[in-house]
Amino acid sequence: MTDSPSSPYARFPVLETIDIREASDIRHAVDRLIESYITQVPEGKFSYRILLPRDPKSTAKAKRIGLAFQGEFVLGLRKRNIVPRVREVRYVHDESHYGWLLANPEVYERFERRTTS
Repeated sequence: MTDSPSSPYARFPVLETIDIREASDIRHAVDRLIESYITQVPEGKFSYRILLPRDPKSTAKAKRIGLAFQGEFVLGLRKRNIVPRVREVRYVHDESHYGWLLANPEVYERFERRTTS
C-alpha cells in the first residue's frame, strides 16, 4: 500500500467508484461489480475503485470490510463458473479513505504506459 495521499492511483481511470462505509454496503456493491465484470471483461474495460473508511479508529473496520468484500466478490464469480482475472492495487486515496483498485490487467498496463511516458 502506498502511503502518499497524492498517489497516482487516485487518478486511475475507473468505470465507477464505490464508497463502502459499512459491512451492510458489501452485498449491493458486489452484485454491481459481478454484473459489470461479466459485461466489461470481454472488452478489457473492467475497472472499479472501492473506497474504504480510513481513520485511527476504523483501520480494523476497513480491513474487515475489505476481506468480506473480496471473499464475496470471488465467491460470486466462482458461483457463475467465472475465473477471476483481476489485478488489484491498494493505496491511500485521501485523508479519509483507503483506495482499492480492481481492474483488468490490460487497464493497468494502459495506465502505467501513460504515467511513465
